[in-house]
Amino acid sequence: MILRIYFATLFAFGSVATRAADSGSANPYRTFFVTRSMAHERLIPYLEAARPEIVQIGQYGAMFHGYADNPKSKGTPMQLPIIGERKVLDFQRDLNRMIHDLGLKVVGHFRFGKAFGNWDERTGFVEYYDKRWPEDLLGPKPHPNLLDLLQRDSAGKPIPVSRYNNDQLAFCLSSPHARQMFKQMLKVAIDHGVDGVITTYNYHFNCACLYCQTSFKTWLREHVGVADVRQKLGVKNLDSHVFDTIPARIGGYPDVTTAGDLDWFAMRWAAENFKANFDDIFIRYGRKLKPDLLVAQWNHLGHVGAGNERTFLPIEQWGKGESYFWESGGASFVGKNLNLTERKAGDAWLSCLVVRELGGGKPFVMGKYDGLRLAANMAEGYATGGLGMGRYMRFEDPDGFDTLVRYTQFMRKHRSLFDEATTLADVAIVMPRQSLLAGQSAPLDEFRTVGQELLNRQVVLDVVADENLSQDRLQNFRAVLVPQATLLTKQQQAILRDFKKAGGTVLDRIKSSNVETVFQQVRSLGRFQVDAPWTVRVAAYRKGESKLMLHLVNYNRDEGTTKEERGKKPINERPLAVKDVTVRITTEKKPKAVMLYRPDSAKPARLAFKATPGKIEFLIPELLVYGVVELLFE
Repeated sequence: MILRIYFATLFAFGSVATRAADSGSANPYRTFFVTRSMAHERLIPYLEAARPEIVQIGQYGAMFHGYADNPKSKGTPMQLPIIGERKVLDFQRDLNRMIHDLGLKVVGHFRFGKAFGNWDERTGFVEYYDKRWPEDLLGPKPHPNLLDLLQRDSAGKPIPVSRYNNDQLAFCLSSPHARQMFKQMLKVAIDHGVDGVITTYNYHFNCACLYCQTSFKTWLREHVGVADVRQKLGVKNLDSHVFDTIPARIGGYPDVTTAGDLDWFAMRWAAENFKANFDDIFIRYGRKLKPDLLVAQWNHLGHVGAGNERTFLPIEQWGKGESYFWESGGASFVGKNLNLTERKAGDAWLSCLVVRELGGGKPFVMGKYDGLRLAANMAEGYATGGLGMGRYMRFEDPDGFDTLVRYTQFMRKHRSLFDEATTLADVAIVMPRQSLLAGQSAPLDEFRTVGQELLNRQVVLDVVADENLSQDRLQNFRAVLVPQATLLTKQQQAILRDFKKAGGTVLDRIKSSNVETVFQQVRSLGRFQVDAPWTVRVAAYRKGESKLMLHLVNYNRDEGTTKEERGKKPINERPLAVKDVTVRITTEKKPKAVMLYRPDSAKPARLAFKATPGKIEFLIPELLVYGVVELLFE
């Protein structure tokens, strides 16, 4: 059954997808800041000092409108500066004007898929919609009955959800009335001065309302066919059939031990349906109101998890038309994900590479729940092509303020090292998205483990999604690694054979149990050899034919022994420098100079190098957290 779905998936998605038409620009946004602390006294001084290009701040959308008059809205999750829907909007309009006066862009948080409220008790957003809907602000109600906007089970009852110890309602984007409501709320956000919005709570909770029934059946006709629906799902008459449930929970991933054809079809439909309705609201309508509207989604990848909100989305639609991406990359909690004695650096490097690949090189934010290691997280984001870091940007803390300003200014000052640069990795590891679509998650586990271990060994690595395999995509790599049990089409297998015939190395069926053997094989093939402790990660880029850049990030730190030293404050980051890092690069080009740029040094350092036929060798005497080496060639 799973294999039948797999081949249907490939037929529907195309065997090799490309992203050329929607790739990132040559000079994308590079600096970023996010906070919910709108009224904090250090906010504007920080923005004046750091000058990030994008300031992600402010609250809009359904949860905001229905909750802003509640005194609890000053706490989690919105942390409003004052109470009152109109007062907050006026406050945010003034704040947006102040940010614009600094020459910066404002992206507001648009609470999208959920709102606080209890249907049976008629509280929260239910009471707001029924009794306090402000037509002078939001326009007419999109429908007399809120029920028509909500996610519901097949009996028509709203699906309850909860978080933050509150009952919540979920909105159904299949409903044209829900989409109309969000369009009206988006107009309010734009009228109050935002340059863009990032949607949060991009979820689907197994809705089986009539709108979803219609949309799902249309999808089945187009992607599966009436005959196969009859055979696989036992549906004799698709037109009149009513599904008792449409098992599509996004984000999420079905239980492979119990999932059937209906589950896999439903997940694919829900992902495509969400994106289509999202685009209707924010891309088509939003950019009619404001042609240059910045649009983003806040989703959850974790440590390359299977249950991402976009797992079942065709890769050619992954972020199409969106301006940048936010992925929550897992919590780097001390002792759990961050424990250097257990070789846990708490890094999200591999996740960053995944987002860079799936997003076609557009800007991205890795939202790490880590208010301790601001320097390491900023460096990680920059080194992998992202916007620095997200969440817990502790600007209100003096030490956090200094770190964030120093790193943002470093990017502003040296962005010529980043703009128009292309990645140059030795090794490509194939991300098995097709296996996930076919209900097989084991290859992703191998991808994650092997990829992490190779990064720990300073392999200059890049991620290539299986759907993106092509001769052009692979031409600059020395080796391609394919995790064990990865499902590839015949065309993709032929591409790998051609790559091998052209002199490349293909290591198939790699697994975590033989990662050391894999490492020895790829190390001997690589252009870059970096002798450093396991806490160091390396990325490489080239700019034209005259420049090559290496980015090195060191996660080593003094983890402390006392409770105070282990506290989650920026002062406790306490990085420990690595010394005497030897770098060898294979190249026929003749070097003119080797320069080292670091956020902790006012001026770049010129490094001595040794050039022999076909090779350059140099020593980085000390690396605290982040360094960019620039090699200039004749």
